[in-house]
Order: sequence, then C-alpha cells, then structure tokens
Amino acid sequence: MDSKFVPSLIELTEKYAAASRLSARLEDGAVIVECDKGKFRFFYDFNIQLPQDDYKNVPLFHWRQKRRYTELQGLVRRDMVGKALAMRIHHIVAPDAYTKSLRDVLLYESDLFQYISGGRIDRVFADFSADRYTNCIMSAGAMKASMELGLSAPGSESVLLHEVVGRKGIASDLPVDIQMQQYPIYLIKGDGIQTFNEIDFELYGMDNTQADMIRFILHSLSESEEIDSLCLEYAHLDKIWQAAVKSSENLTYTFVEE
Repeated sequence: MDSKFVPSLIELTEKYAAASRLSARLEDGAVIVECDKGKFRFFYDFNIQLPQDDYKNVPLFHWRQKRRYTELQGLVRRDMVGKALAMRIHHIVAPDAYTKSLRDVLLYESDLFQYISGGRIDRVFADFSADRYTNCIMSAGAMKASMELGLSAPGSESVLLHEVVGRKGIASDLPVDIQMQQYPIYLIKGDGIQTFNEIDFELYGMDNTQADMIRFILHSLSESEEIDSLCLEYAHLDKIWQAAVKSSENLTYTFVEE
C-alpha cells in the first residue's frame, strides 16, 4: 500500500464528515477502521480466511468507484439505451496485489454486472480452463451476461471491456471496437509516448485502485446503514462462485443457491 493511504483516508474522512474519531491501519488484504460508527475490516483479498472478532468484515468493492463504471451505470439507469437485455464483459489481466486469482476476477465482474444492471444473478454456466481462464454466461432474470475472464502473464496489457446491450442501443465503457486500456492523458514526445491515468485530483499521484478504495470506504461510512447489505451481497457472490465451479464440473446451467 502507498504510504499516503492511511493519512489520506483520515484526512478525507474528516473533510467530508463521513465519520468522526477515525483511526485506520493496514492488515494483509484488508483495511482496519475504527470510528464512531463501529469497527470494520474492509477486505479486498477475497481468498483469505477472515477472522471472526470484534470487527465487522465488509467487502471492499473498490471497482464501484471507477468513473468508467459509474458512467456506464448512469447510462443504463437513465434509460439512454432502453431496457437492458444483455451485457458483454472481457476481463483479462495480469495478477497484482488486488487480483490474485480467477475467483477475484469472477467476483469482481459478477458484482459489477449486478451493480450496473440492477439485477441479481440466479443462474450460471461456466467452463474453466485450469485456474486461469473461464467463459461464463450469467443470468439475472431475463438479462444475460457473457463473460470472458482470465489471468494473463505478468506485465501483459490489460483487456477490459464492458458493453450493455439495450432495446435502443449499446452503451460501452470504451470507444467502439477497443478492448485495450485507454488513458486520460497522453504525452507524445520524440522518444516515445508517456501515459498518465490519474483522474482524482484530491488523491493525484496515488495508485488509482487505492484511490478507489479510499472513496469506497468513505461512501460506506457515510451510508453506514448500507454496510449490512454489502455483507449480504458478498455472501451472494460467494454462492455465485460455488455455482460456477459446480457448473464447470458438470457442464450444466447451475442455479445459485439461496
């Protein structure tokens, strides 16, 4: 974690009055927070066994704070493409501190599908290739999501694409026919091109994912009545993963157990 993470979290918590008397520290795969609203373990490593102690374990869905996804959700919620019918997702990235396994990728995209569409996944078809790649079809009622998910070699360029197919058109988080990572700023020089992707002016220079984590924690503390819902949503994501594993073993469309 960046050395500015905890000071920045405390500073912005005070600035936006998200909570009072906040203290924070880092734990392996999690951020420990104590404040007037309670004691929380915001965890981002979805592969660890979580302690059962005085801290409430809250999933840190940092991707919900990414602008590209909030804008895509806004297009759907404002009915810009009509009723959402399907979603196409490509997510193939190199492992890093926040994405260590295929489970991480599948939980990320399953939550994002539900977050953007407003649906709830109830059926899964998945076909795993070892523990690094899968094709999935997720169903949330009548809406379907086609997912190509995987882990690539270290140092590889990320492939991230999200498209929502509606009755009146298609909404995408990237320009048409583009799958590779795009950047807000390009500096073109004689000896090459430099790219910059910071878009949070208050946390400029910090790793974007860590900035998203801070924003997510701030939102969760500000809307603390939603924390229990986050925990229930994570429990549902775990069941989606279990259904995907079972589906891959049997090659059948599998219901998510409620």
